[in-house]
Amino acid sequence: MAIQKSSAPTIIDVAERAGVSRATASRAMGGYGRIAESTVELVRKAAAELGYRPNEVARAMRQGRTRTIGLVIVADFTNAFFDRATKAIVDAAKARGYQVLITNTDEDIAAERQAIETLVDKQVDGLIVVPSTSAVHDHLASIQTSGKPLVLIDRRVDGIIATSVTTDDFSGTEAAVRHAHAMGHRRFGFLIAAEGKYGHSSERPALLISTVEDRINGFLSGCADLGIKARQQSWMFCEDNPRDSDQAVAKLLDQPKAPSVILTSNNDMALALLKTAGNRRLAIGKDISLITVDDSQWAAAMAPGITVVARPVESLGAIAVEKLLAEIDAPGQKAEKIVLPTELIARGSVANLVMYPENEPENY
Repeated sequence: MAIQKSSAPTIIDVAERAGVSRATASRAMGGYGRIAESTVELVRKAAAELGYRPNEVARAMRQGRTRTIGLVIVADFTNAFFDRATKAIVDAAKARGYQVLITNTDEDIAAERQAIETLVDKQVDGLIVVPSTSAVHDHLASIQTSGKPLVLIDRRVDGIIATSVTTDDFSGTEAAVRHAHAMGHRRFGFLIAAEGKYGHSSERPALLISTVEDRINGFLSGCADLGIKARQQSWMFCEDNPRDSDQAVAKLLDQPKAPSVILTSNNDMALALLKTAGNRRLAIGKDISLITVDDSQWAAAMAPGITVVARPVESLGAIAVEKLLAEIDAPGQKAEKIVLPTELIARGSVANLVMYPENEPENY
């Protein structure tokens, strides 16, 4: 009695069923070499009947390509920016025949190191990385040493010669300050998510990622140009967690002369302000005004809608893939610093104190 095979069918099984040589079957399944179309159809029909699946890993190793990209993302995917950026990268890669292996580091440099090591070990063709810190980057340099193309997104890292795709956050927050000032606001608050184990504080941390630095500098530039003095500005830096962000919002609102408008550095900080305002029955766009960095569906759907500094997230992801694949296809591309423009989208969350001066708080 014949013993039934329990293992998966091989290319030899396909060749035998199709009545061709192993080499011919391999060429037909791989789509290379000179071979008649009728033979290709015969071989592929045999493969389908047997349930044969090519060994993609072995094929990739022979070709020197896995057609995969490693994406090292920093935050959880409830963050609207990283959720949209990830989808944009996956969609752009898929359109070019690439798959994306995604890792999440939660802004932890040790997790980032491990993620990069794992992706390199998996033989990805290149990596797109959102760096956790600008201070430590030897592991990023090691990517390039391994010969893997690298593109940085959302954040720059000095000392790494690699293409970066970022947004003009400086101009974005500067425009936000100008917009609020034009609406009659003179007391400004800035609630900033910053990494570090310090809870929340009005003191600026020693190390900040490049996007946060840009947002701070844009805010300061706008204030300086408009004559908004330091005593008219209130700052709070906090860890990106509910407890510290809630307490930071409370400290901003409980000052003797609280800001009439608060700029938040991301959607998580905006949600913290909205939650506290709701608990205190403060009306957004009347009792307290809000502008945040990054647009989202909920920001547009709220009543009133939230004024935002919108960043071109989909373009950022698509360009990152384009630049990475260009380096994969033709190594030695010149590193670029690509900065995409932001857009201020004015909605109803900023009170118009010019039109309704009776709502204007006491000036300094």
